[in-house]
Amino acid sequence: RWRAGEPTLWVGADRLDPPRDDLKVQPQLYNLDAVAYESVLLGLFTIWRGQPADRAKPNEICLGFSRDGFHWYRPDRRAFIPVSERYGDWNWGNVQSAGGCCLIVGDKLYFYVSGRAGEKGSPGSGVCSTGLAVLRRDGFASMEAGEIGGILTTRPLRFSGRYLFVNVAAREGELRVELIDERGRPVKPFGLESCIPIRSDSTTQMVRWKGGDDLSSLAGRPVRFRFHLRKGGLYAFWVSSERSGASYGYVAAGGPGFVGPRD
Repeated sequence: RWRAGEPTLWVGADRLDPPRDDLKVQPQLYNLDAVAYESVLLGLFTIWRGQPADRAKPNEICLGFSRDGFHWYRPDRRAFIPVSERYGDWNWGNVQSAGGCCLIVGDKLYFYVSGRAGEKGSPGSGVCSTGLAVLRRDGFASMEAGEIGGILTTRPLRFSGRYLFVNVAAREGELRVELIDERGRPVKPFGLESCIPIRSDSTTQMVRWKGGDDLSSLAGRPVRFRFHLRKGGLYAFWVSSERSGASYGYVAAGGPGFVGPRD
């Protein structure tokens, strides 16, 4: 219970952050960099896992996200950008994030990080370098399906815009989408059988139906999106007012072609 004058805990490492087997030290939050990305705040958590006597501190970068800047969610505690366990590598010592977190470069996210090679037998940092980690745009998580296929149904959503876009890798399979109302009934003409199958690998792919692709008549109404995927991965979806697929979300630290903070 909060009392006036007492500091309020904001964010930190906790019991779900696994300790290293060789150190058995409860990890701590060393640093947090955050940036607005699409509709959330993306957080790069540099996690300290202890200080060996004969090695630089093995900090690693983990992921989190927030919708209000105060409450953070970290569903996966594995290192997003880990240290190397092989002496001589540029990041055997530790890695730490940069303030802007990432750039958007075409259909990729560029994460520039600082790394330290360390000095064997010493806690010194050794040679310091800048590393680059590259991720598919929106590639933090995905729905994956094999030959049998899988179905993902959203909760009721309200949207503005006209055109449904997906970030999908289904070159060897296919994705089809249907819209259903709150009672589970298909919304015509955006039914499953009318959807033109998507068989591509694209971070900005428009979804089309035989009866049309303009969803503006449904804007502001609660509807569910139901995705039918076979042999592929679905990374993201959004409704855009533009045929270009612009999300108007935030673009992290920017990148080539961006002149402002939004897509």
